[in-house]
Amino acid sequence: MKCFFSFLILAVAFISCDDPSLDSNSGTNQEVVEPVLDVVGLSDIQIAATTPSNVTDNIMISYDQNKLITNITFNGNQDLNYSFDYAANNRLETAVKTESNITTTYNFSYVDDTVIIESIEPSGDLRERQLYTDTQNRINRVVTRLTTTTGATSQVEDLRYQYTANFNVNRINKISENGFTIVGYSEFTYEFNNNPFRDMNDVLRILIFPDFVPYTRYLPSSRMDYTSDSNGVTLDRTFNYEYTLQEDQFPSSREITTTTSGASEISFEFFNYIP
Repeated sequence: MKCFFSFLILAVAFISCDDPSLDSNSGTNQEVVEPVLDVVGLSDIQIAATTPSNVTDNIMISYDQNKLITNITFNGNQDLNYSFDYAANNRLETAVKTESNITTTYNFSYVDDTVIIESIEPSGDLRERQLYTDTQNRINRVVTRLTTTTGATSQVEDLRYQYTANFNVNRINKISENGFTIVGYSEFTYEFNNNPFRDMNDVLRILIFPDFVPYTRYLPSSRMDYTSDSNGVTLDRTFNYEYTLQEDQFPSSREITTTTSGASEISFEFFNYIP
């Protein structure tokens, strides 16, 4: 997500130049953009439904003196808090989730090029997520398994990530338990922006913020979710994103149009940064 665990401390910082045209579907030639090397931290995110003023959720992010995230609190439609503990080398050791007075502890272990996250469900079942990385230290597969109190183990999910030349995920395949059959997938397009999650611990952001697609170099301009079965491929849902960017090309907000079965809904996200 080999010197793998260095990428767990900070999101990937690329030494080479990025070419936004590799991910743009506009067909225009954009100039090469140098990476921004200053560390950027999100302080909070607001989510609004239908209109920008109808804020339904606030996400607050707290840091320690080493700029490591110590707490993420969701207020509004969700009553949810995460707290994090780190080892001396800044690796995540535990995360504690409290939701509606129910506490779940996530324990992290590191084996070769994988991260294993274990937690106990309220039912007593053991949930294990295993995150694999590719040769460029990017998370390229996430497998989730559930072991019941009776000892029976089943695979809940197997996600495979495909990246573009600019380190953006252009496709996520959902694989069946047999390990071979694609039962669904998501496809993405991009235009240039700076991802506000980029300096966040990679494991943390894929665990806490999957709906934001935070593990990419940019945030997407569109997403299309499909299911696949013996009858063919079905488009289930589309997302279209429109951004308002600051001078540094980090988004201050984005408008999201979600379309399901021909019906569309609009929502908004507002990003605020540590001064």
